[in-house]
Amino acid sequence: MTRTPFVDYRDGIMTTTGQINAKRQFITILLIVFCGFLGISMPYLLFPALFINPEYSILPQASSHASRALLLGLTLAVYPLGQFLGSPILGSLSDDFGRKPLLSGSLLVAAFCNLVTGLALAKANLLLIILSRFAAGMMEGNVAIARAMAADIKTMSKHDTFGKINAAISIAFLIGPLIGGVLADNQIFEGATISTPFYVIGALFFALSIMAAAILHSHSVAASAKKGLSSYFNLFKKMKALFRDKQLKFLMIVSTFFTLAVDIFYEFGPVYLTEKWTLRPADLIIYNSILCLTLAIGNGWLASFFSKRYTTPPGVIGAIGGFSLFLLSTIFTNQPWLMMVFIGLCGLLIGLGVTLLTVRISDAATDAIQGEVLGVQLSLRVLGDAIICILGGILLLISPKLILAIAALIAAATMGYYIRRK
Repeated sequence: MTRTPFVDYRDGIMTTTGQINAKRQFITILLIVFCGFLGISMPYLLFPALFINPEYSILPQASSHASRALLLGLTLAVYPLGQFLGSPILGSLSDDFGRKPLLSGSLLVAAFCNLVTGLALAKANLLLIILSRFAAGMMEGNVAIARAMAADIKTMSKHDTFGKINAAISIAFLIGPLIGGVLADNQIFEGATISTPFYVIGALFFALSIMAAAILHSHSVAASAKKGLSSYFNLFKKMKALFRDKQLKFLMIVSTFFTLAVDIFYEFGPVYLTEKWTLRPADLIIYNSILCLTLAIGNGWLASFFSKRYTTPPGVIGAIGGFSLFLLSTIFTNQPWLMMVFIGLCGLLIGLGVTLLTVRISDAATDAIQGEVLGVQLSLRVLGDAIICILGGILLLISPKLILAIAALIAAATMGYYIRRK
């Protein structure tokens, strides 16, 4: 299967116009990813209030604390579960039917899902909230399509394109929750409700769908053997087929376990810090800002800088091992300022490791299955995130410190596996 690149050739020489068009396409992709994750992250801090805070709660007042915690975990988990199912499906469909229509269409459906979530919140309909969040999660697997489109741009380094996409996601997660909190606060905006951010997200995704359809280039996809509809939805068979490639299987295992450790850090870092230092919400904003900014630097600059000077293996080993070490240091330090330094170093190394591994996975796949492979990578990651959300409450009963120590050990074991196999 071949695909028309973003550049033009004349007598074997790449034209300047083609290079400019490629950069414009990437800027458009980057803008769509940034705005998309801005919308995804807006409700990040809202759902706990829907189940815990009596002022916003959508549950009956007589609901027990245990039932509130269980329903919160379920509501948080269905979104990444939707991504788990949707990422490889959307990625595989984009390989066979083109990136542009799948990206634009999935954004349009995601817009509708978020509008439904807003209406369900207004009616306090928990079942509809859960179903709409699950459907929205399936559509948000389209980040795999965006990465595949970036991989199709042959005039730009993947370390640059993937790194900048990951950096844009990090910055979006820094700004999005703040915007979401403001939009839901009726003391700032008269008439604002907990549904308002979701209406705004729906409108934003609708605009992004139009932008993708109007600006992005279509790719001509060569005719291939017809696939049955079930082949796109049989995830087990899809992963089994991909994992026949030993190099791809090895890289997927390393990526999955490294990001599992990282996501445990994301989910339970604020809980641990709040417990140890009795931090206020304003303090956690500082923590989140440091982490997101260093992630953006690690993804957007450090990975590209490193790739131009060194080979990938030492970068992956240093990133995973360094993250494990600094995470343990975060647990055992008794100096708040030193803790923030360690968190910043964790952010840099996460950005470096994730980008290097994503590029290696992309390089290990042919152009014909870029979307499918990157979709499976994202799918495996969000599956781990969903499991963390479900088991988090149980693990917290033991110790947040133990949870982070387990994350550090997972990262250290992943580094050992990578060294042994390499």
